[in-house]
Amino acid sequence: MDNSIYNDSAPQAAECMRMALSLLGKHQIPVSPLNYRLGYDFVSGRDEKLKQNIANLIAKNQSPSNEELYAIYRDAYIYGYDLVDELRLELTSILSSVQADFEQSGINLGNYADKLTRFMGILDKNTTSDIISTEVEQVISDTRETEVAHRNMQTQLNVLSDEMNTLKRELHKVRKESLTDALTGVSNRNAFDKALDTAITKADEEQGRFAFMLLDLDHFKKVNDTHGHLVGDKVLRYVGATIKKCIKGDDIVARYGGEEFAVILHNADKQGCMAVAEQIRATVAAGVLRDKNSKKGYGQVTISIGIAEYSPNNNADELVNNADQALYRAKDNGRNRVELAA
Repeated sequence: MDNSIYNDSAPQAAECMRMALSLLGKHQIPVSPLNYRLGYDFVSGRDEKLKQNIANLIAKNQSPSNEELYAIYRDAYIYGYDLVDELRLELTSILSSVQADFEQSGINLGNYADKLTRFMGILDKNTTSDIISTEVEQVISDTRETEVAHRNMQTQLNVLSDEMNTLKRELHKVRKESLTDALTGVSNRNAFDKALDTAITKADEEQGRFAFMLLDLDHFKKVNDTHGHLVGDKVLRYVGATIKKCIKGDDIVARYGGEEFAVILHNADKQGCMAVAEQIRATVAAGVLRDKNSKKGYGQVTISIGIAEYSPNNNADELVNNADQALYRAKDNGRNRVELAA
């Protein structure tokens, strides 16, 4: 779910606000900041999963509770919260257990060292063979116990290492999923914003360059209205996968929001980016999507693309705005085309 800054125009935002308030009022939902955001994203169609979850909840309960709504909110905007909390508790438990084992081991080692010191003291005295024999038997026994304790400690350390590696994999999975768009499998807006900031910092420090493009599906609302949201999701996955195949190396593609994608091309200028953009546009347009049962086609899918090149006097917002203006020109000039920022 895209939880970063919204880029709706003033008229779009006003219309979404009117519809969101109407939705909340109709179902007697308090207009809290959290509920308003849910309502806004529901009516704007920003996230299909969120929209379906709210629709299902309203169908079940015409006036859903704040608890029910917050569960949807947390699932949409606070991804991985429960799992990270569980991992934190599990890690605390493991470390507490190992700490206790170490403390116990330390006591045993201390006792063993004391007994060896005492035995050495006996050897320095004029001690009878019977006493020495008894003490030797005791040292042997203590040595065996210490050896067992060490083996147990080694086993505990091996278990700890295995559990830490498991936790590492789970945390890596959580982090990866928190930066991935669940529908398309490409990066999400949160990951993209971080990548854009990193690219700008690197370009400024190394006097490098990179290009940026915004890509928007043409007439996507018509696809949803004609064929349904499941087909719309299929189209989004297709476009995301196509873009991913056309870029390389550490270049980044992300779902920017709704039916819009964004790409960062490292070490590329506008002309290089134009070549990649044309490849993406042509490949998307050449694809044929069909119903797997009826084999009926869904019609041609096309995208419009706007390109901007980063320059040292730009910030992230200005770069995005330049590409966005180029994208609007591509739409105005007939769609299914690429335009460069002026």
